Amino acid sequence: MKAVARLMLVYFTGTRLLSVVTVLGIVGIVSGTYVALYVPLVAQNGLPSRFSLAEEALLSLLPVAGLLCFVFGAALLPSVFMRLATGHYAYVLPYARVKLLASAFGTVALVALIVSATVSLFYQKAGFPLERMFERGFCVSLLSYTVLYGVLWFISRSNSIGKLVGTAAAIATLVLPLRFMIPGTPFPWMLWIACAVLWAALAAGVLLAPRLKLAYGRARYWLAERFGGASYRGGGREIDFMLGTANPWPLAIGQIVPIAIATYYFRDYHPYAEEAPNPLLLLITILSVVSGGMTAVAASRARALWLRAHWTRAELFARVERAFWGHNSFVLGVLLVMVVAVGSWLELPTKMLAFGLGLLMLGTTLSTYLGLLVTASIGWMECVLAAGTMIALMMASTYIGSPSVPATTIVALQGGLALAALALRQFAAWRWANLDWMLCRADSTVRPAT
Repeated sequence: MKAVARLMLVYFTGTRLLSVVTVLGIVGIVSGTYVALYVPLVAQNGLPSRFSLAEEALLSLLPVAGLLCFVFGAALLPSVFMRLATGHYAYVLPYARVKLLASAFGTVALVALIVSATVSLFYQKAGFPLERMFERGFCVSLLSYTVLYGVLWFISRSNSIGKLVGTAAAIATLVLPLRFMIPGTPFPWMLWIACAVLWAALAAGVLLAPRLKLAYGRARYWLAERFGGASYRGGGREIDFMLGTANPWPLAIGQIVPIAIATYYFRDYHPYAEEAPNPLLLLITILSVVSGGMTAVAASRARALWLRAHWTRAELFARVERAFWGHNSFVLGVLLVMVVAVGSWLELPTKMLAFGLGLLMLGTTLSTYLGLLVTASIGWMECVLAAGTMIALMMASTYIGSPSVPATTIVALQGGLALAALALRQFAAWRWANLDWMLCRADSTVRPAT
């Protein structure tokens, strides 16, 4: 028990910042509860009060701020838990995994206990039964804060986009469970089952980790070997392996999920019923640009080819261009098949489908050569070209989805995009012919050898 208590103390006071946040949380909870129970806040009802409306608003927010500080005061829980669970001491110390799991559950339970007790006191003042509110708040808090600490660990391990998604998920974890704490709403008994299943799965994963480690390593190697393009067996040519274009299927098949979701939401959209363009084509156009975006790492990855092969810069550009087109062609092919299938199922107009297929091919071509333009650090010229290309593609998708735009206008716009693609290819070939390897930006996403 002493080791469990010390671990829980570390979760709340591992750094000076977290120590201050935890103390502020406790002070906010105690003072806010005292104010809510014993200090009359009646100015908002129009009655005479010694506090102004602004002061009463701040006093009423004290317990909320205290609860948030106390919850995030244990922000070290996910990182310390994962580091200790995957470390060497978890394999050699007696009952180390059991104590670690007990400390994690005790921390989450302590946070849920304080939150539910504070919420129950406020609702008791309003006349609701204390025991029911405590049970409701404890169950919801235990489940939501378990997920919250998992999201915090995901944020610490992610890049900028992952951090943005994780922040949105953390806000949702704090806000969405509040609807289950409102008195009068039906209490979801499935939350107790979900909470038990979640902690049972976590306990099984931690306690059985030594046995699962070998199986997990074999499965991870098998998946990376066949679907990740991280080994030579995943592709056909050496140049594909070195450029990361050996296996296009994860990206190609991954497009099916967002298209299926968009089709579900836009299945009742009738393009000829209104003048508004169809938003489904805009989404699919954005997907066509994503596949070509990975060519931005072509120059940095081609440096190894330049050092090993006796090619000129023009020959190197031709080989790299062929490799990335071999990759993007599979991705574009799956995208075109999905568009035809979705268009046939939704009975979209033939005009929209015909011009839409051409627009998707232009989007992939433009993004491919925009990526090949990046032979050094990204500057203002690349940003302007990328922004202009995206605006032109979005404008073209809007015109194609609108029934009132004549076909001649769409053909003229797509012809301009085709000329822009040819110009970008010539510009990219010129840059590769004068490529300075000292200015070529480093690729920080190259996978280690396995």
